[in-house]
Amino acid sequence: MRHLVLLILLLSSIVYSQHQIDIPWPTLADSPWPMIKHDPQFTGRSPYKGPQTPRVIWTEDMKHGIFSGPVIGEEDNLYFGSYYVHADNFYSYSPDGSFLWEYETGSNRPPQSGIIIDSSNTIYFGSRDSCLYALNPDGTLKWKYNTSGSILQEVIPNLDLQGNIYVTNFISTITDEGELYSIKPDGTLNWKVMYESGFAGKSAVFSPDGNTIYIAGKDSNLFALNLTGAIKWKFSCGEILRAPMIDSDGNIYFIPVETPQYLYSIKADGSIRWKYLLLFNGSTENSVIPTIDYDGNIYIIGLDTTSHIFYPMLLSVDYDGNFRWKYIFSDVEDEDFSQPLICDAEGTVYVGSTVGYYYYAISSNGELKWKLPLIFIYQQVDNTGAIGKDGTLYLGVHAISLLTGQEKTLIAINDTITVSVNEQNGLPKNYYLLQNYPNPFNPTTSIDYSIKQAGFVTLKIYDMLGKEVAVLVNGNKPAGYYTVEFNGSNLPSGVYIYRLTAGKFSATKKLMLLK
Repeated sequence: MRHLVLLILLLSSIVYSQHQIDIPWPTLADSPWPMIKHDPQFTGRSPYKGPQTPRVIWTEDMKHGIFSGPVIGEEDNLYFGSYYVHADNFYSYSPDGSFLWEYETGSNRPPQSGIIIDSSNTIYFGSRDSCLYALNPDGTLKWKYNTSGSILQEVIPNLDLQGNIYVTNFISTITDEGELYSIKPDGTLNWKVMYESGFAGKSAVFSPDGNTIYIAGKDSNLFALNLTGAIKWKFSCGEILRAPMIDSDGNIYFIPVETPQYLYSIKADGSIRWKYLLLFNGSTENSVIPTIDYDGNIYIIGLDTTSHIFYPMLLSVDYDGNFRWKYIFSDVEDEDFSQPLICDAEGTVYVGSTVGYYYYAISSNGELKWKLPLIFIYQQVDNTGAIGKDGTLYLGVHAISLLTGQEKTLIAINDTITVSVNEQNGLPKNYYLLQNYPNPFNPTTSIDYSIKQAGFVTLKIYDMLGKEVAVLVNGNKPAGYYTVEFNGSNLPSGVYIYRLTAGKFSATKKLMLLK
């Protein structure tokens, strides 16, 4: 009997240690997604269930593109900056895609860095103009602090339990050096440090108790610092391209650039828990920050080396570093993923193509839930999305930084059309044409759309040569929400275009018939 009790206690402790909890952080905004990577440990895990279908409920044409964000504030409003090299705009939009306000820094340098919102609803972001900005919730400037070096697009600002903001800069194009800053909530300097080659392009991450800062060195090593910036310990390894991720037990996960290449899990004292082999001969510049679900399963991007083409893959290992499964992205040969990973409350991982092919939802069991076609080159994904309380996934995408006039760069995905609080009469506030579902399909699929004013409406299907192959709607319609079924049984497999026209509104999307 005594041995049975001990066995039960042992198994209970194992199960308990694997289960992950959300770490309370009182200085952070009480919102569903207050910062890039969701929380100060960079878990990328939402407490809410994300979209189960790829229904795009609205898009906005942010002409300068979006690299970081959006993040979500306490009133569920969205915040994000511009990407175009000469833009200096920072925006707030409502969850239904309505414009709220715009702030211009006046520097003609883009605010591309990550964003974080504190418990006072102050919004912080960095810019290529070297400044860390603090905005009030109404979009007015609270203060700005000049760090004397560009704050790069890869940088994710963080926040300690005292409300201090942490950010790195890039001070020399010759040496690639950069400093780590700790800035007080009033915009004055707490301290700054630089060890070895510095911290340019890196981000600070916090232990669950808030007493230790973890940050990767510019060229090599992982540093553990105390809250004064002094070194507690250093773990020797190759360069970690962005940042580590910390679980609720204080374990640290990261992928350095070295040969052989491993996913490391180390303890809070800097000793190795385990390491999982990714590549034996060679290494990749893996800039993905892992994510972890509530069961303690870790998800990363790696390369599948079992065929002559090394396709990228989503890899899952358990809490103890054992292989669970891999999902191979074999749609195209030159696919690439380099953003920090995120997952929802069920462990579904959401990840998009850095070159603009597809956005994916992969279940916690390694099965494809859905994939959404992106506009190649023009809808590149380089940072995390944000999951709202209602399960809406918000994405910011971009084309190259030298291009303005970009389209469909702010995207909202949900299983149903979101109705705003202003639509008390049940009528839509905007025109929408949603992505068909399922897609690809055989032979039927559904297309949802909405019109905010009564008028003549057409919804037609075209082949890729522009030939009309089907007319689904052609007549007067009152304002409202509509679902139309398209049956492609008489058409060959291929990509088709569907176009909605209602008054001055026109929208076009692609669908794929796969027999």
